[in-house]
Amino acid sequence: MPAPALRTIRDGILGLAYPQECRVCGCMVESWDDGVACAACWSDAAGANLAHPSFCEKCGLELSRAIPAAESTARAKGRLCGMCGTLPFAVARACGLYSGALEASILFLKVNPHICPRLRRVICRTLLEHRQALASDVIIPVPLHRDRKRERGFNQATIIGGLLAREFRLTLEDRSLVRTKPTERHRAGMDAADRAQSVERAFEVVRPRLTEGASVLLVDDVYTTGSTICSATESLLKAGARQVNVLTIARVEAR
Repeated sequence: MPAPALRTIRDGILGLAYPQECRVCGCMVESWDDGVACAACWSDAAGANLAHPSFCEKCGLELSRAIPAAESTARAKGRLCGMCGTLPFAVARACGLYSGALEASILFLKVNPHICPRLRRVICRTLLEHRQALASDVIIPVPLHRDRKRERGFNQATIIGGLLAREFRLTLEDRSLVRTKPTERHRAGMDAADRAQSVERAFEVVRPRLTEGASVLLVDDVYTTGSTICSATESLLKAGARQVNVLTIARVEAR
């Protein structure tokens, strides 16, 4: 029996036995491939790829979101947002904004070590589309502190990194970078300064020989203010990494 027919039968059986509401809109999720969001929410523009015609070549932010209209034309010529010049990483990209299907899927991933097929394709497509900019020798997941990892049972960034390592035949190194500081959970009301202070000197490279001279792809689920990413990046560069590129599933919209 052809694979599409088998998937249709599987989805029908699962829909009857385990009906699931979309965690975004409340409609029924009709395909196992879509995870916790329905097909309509996956197609919503709010969760679209950030590969906008005018995006910052360094941090990946859509320029129209970062720059007032009156200034956008001049700065867009340089394809830089003008706000990320001092950030230590070389390039950062995300699959989309932290909203809709991506947000629901990330929240699910934080408690279940599973990436649905639809999200897998989105992540892999993003790296493929930005393969040249994100070219790296080794993948390093942003680590959890050992207490947080023990509580959760896994690190969602390692799940993402493992997927990319398998699909693109890259080396996954999840033992070199460690989080030494049990940072406070970032709350919605925390501003950039609070977040930066909470992760200051929070990371250490304990196996520098594995990253020395290498181009590192640092992966995580969400880019919020960039404080966690930047703290981890600084530790890797200090330990001898040649450069650090960043890939996250989503990023929080700049305000």
